[in-house]
Amino acid sequence: MSSTANVTVEEISLTPAPQREDIQPGRRVRLVNISPASLNGLTGTTQVNANGRVTRLDVLLDESSTEFLRRDHRVGNTRKVKAPAADVARKLVPRVPNDCMFYAESDS
Repeated sequence: MSSTANVTVEEISLTPAPQREDIQPGRRVRLVNISPASLNGLTGTTQVNANGRVTRLDVLLDESSTEFLRRDHRVGNTRKVKAPAADVARKLVPRVPNDCMFYAESDS
């Protein structure tokens, strides 16, 4: 008993993966997919880097993100990031990979 089944295959359109943004110094960014987790979601401004081939930039956190980091209980569990001192208005986070940043100019 042999039966042949007709199978139709639909062509599925390929959705390209989102391209990494070309992060430039002096722009407002949001940190994502970064370790330690206490930095995820924070916003700041990328700083000028003298290196022509930029894959990491320093990020100067804005005041609200610095305050959030100061109060985050997870900061004490890592050696990578220290809590900002009480007199620090904007904390500098050095050498953040560009892959962990998205432009945040439209954030409110």
